[in-house]
Amino acid sequence: MPLVHSEKIEETSTLLVWKLTETEAELQYNLGNGFNQQELGKISHPQKKREWLASRMLIKTLAEQFGINYVGIHKDQHGKAFLIDNDSHISITHTFDFVAVAINPAAAVGIDMEKVDPKLQRTSGKYLSPPEFMHANDQMSRLCMYWCAKEALYKLYGKKKISFKDSIFIEPFEEADIILKGKLTDEELEVRSNIYVRWFDSHCLAISL
Repeated sequence: MPLVHSEKIEETSTLLVWKLTETEAELQYNLGNGFNQQELGKISHPQKKREWLASRMLIKTLAEQFGINYVGIHKDQHGKAFLIDNDSHISITHTFDFVAVAINPAAAVGIDMEKVDPKLQRTSGKYLSPPEFMHANDQMSRLCMYWCAKEALYKLYGKKKISFKDSIFIEPFEEADIILKGKLTDEELEVRSNIYVRWFDSHCLAISL
């Protein structure tokens, strides 16, 4: 997997983005025993298997850069991923073309990557509040930034049953902005986040800290 991007964000977080080029067999060989065979077996689509394996390969690479003995990851009851036998926080995202991971030893982190796609227009009413919907104005790049930012903050929080439309809010932004402001509410709890945006070809990546 050729490294596309490497970046330190806010002193504590490291982001890696790779281009997905390997076959499923190559990824399995390189990972050895560093993945959950039972979890992989639940994935039927060949491309989704490649993306899943590639994300584990990248987590292994990033963990080893931090001197962490990578033995795999596990997920909690909400589906949030954690390293086995290490307290560093991680987040994973993958698309057809790219795989990206982030690690933060100090605090939670969330990451998402999405390709600009017309489906974001068709579904925008489901994930945008009325003011966000007006601000997006059906513009593809804005819709993609909204979606990725909300998904990244959702992953940082790490709990299910959070409404993107009613509980996650992104302050208005310009398309050239690289830092967005987000807020997630869950009953009386409020989580505020800086969300960093990067573009790779027609893919938007957001990392929530």
